[in-house]
Order: sequence, then structure tokens, then C-alpha cells
Amino acid sequence: MRKQEIIGYSMVGVAVLLVLVGTVGFTVEGEITDITTPTFPERTFFADDPLPEQSLAVFVSATLTLKWDRDDVYVVIADEDEKNTCESQPPGLFNQGGSNSCGPFDTDVVASGNNGQDGLVWEVEKGTYFAGIGTLNQDGLPEGTAVDLTYSVDLKAGFATYFVFALIGIGGLAYSRVE
Repeated sequence: MRKQEIIGYSMVGVAVLLVLVGTVGFTVEGEITDITTPTFPERTFFADDPLPEQSLAVFVSATLTLKWDRDDVYVVIADEDEKNTCESQPPGLFNQGGSNSCGPFDTDVVASGNNGQDGLVWEVEKGTYFAGIGTLNQDGLPEGTAVDLTYSVDLKAGFATYFVFALIGIGGLAYSRVE
């Protein structure tokens, strides 16, 4: 074999390997413990800091799976505008007459879950998002003072990444044909 063929077929092999690794992806897991449970029913309390931004959305696809250890607590993910809207409303105006505003059944939140066993799944999007926590228990205080969250983030190659891998493979194939 000539030098060009070896290099070219090696590039094709690397491209195929990268496609396989990108398709399988990898998962990052973790746990956040002892988050203070809200004591005001049907009100969402948001984190002060936003979630890490997905700035490489074209190259990397990320899926967040979040579960928690309590069934009387809900978790929502909302964009910055929805967070500001929810925080600007006085507590006495929430859910009077069965409103779904700023809770797990609000259609304006990006993702929500009201059952810790099922949790929530969110395809991470580009932008600034905040996590919020609240309780649906209207009979007084929640069952405990803290909640533990477990999360996993599945990272896989995005469309643009596959395009780059294809270019590497095509370039390798073309280079192997050079006389």
C-alpha cells in the first residue's frame, strides 16, 4: 500500500469510529443533596444562578434526566422571562381558582415533573434557563425539610458533528485515491 492509501483509509476508519462514539455518547451523573424544601404551597422558588448554558447545541445534543426522592415536591425548568414573571407575582395570587401559573402544569415552563419517581426529562436547548422547586401540598407543610436530586446528562453528537465526521471520511477516501 502506498502512503496516501494508508493515510486516507486511516482517516475513513477514524471517521467511522467517531460516528460510532458520537452515536453512543456518554453520560454524566451526579447528585445534589439537602436542597431546602419550600414551605409555601403552590409557589415555585427558582435558583439564583442559571443552569449551565448549552452553547454547542449544534455540535452536541444533551438530554437531562432529573429525579428526586419526594412525591410532595415538583421541579420545573423555565426560561428567564418565565422565571421573572413567576417571581414578580405576589404569593397570594397563585393558583386561586385552579390556575396553573408558575407550577408543574404551567404550559409556559420548558420542562416539569410532579413525581420524583418519574422525574423529568429535558432536551437541553440553547438559552438561559433556571431550575425551580415547589410543593403541591395544600394541607400544610411538606413532609420534610430537604429534598435530594439525582441527575444524568446524556451527551451525543449533534448534526454538525456528524457533518464534520462525514467530511473527514470523504477527505480520507479522496486522499487514498490520489496518484
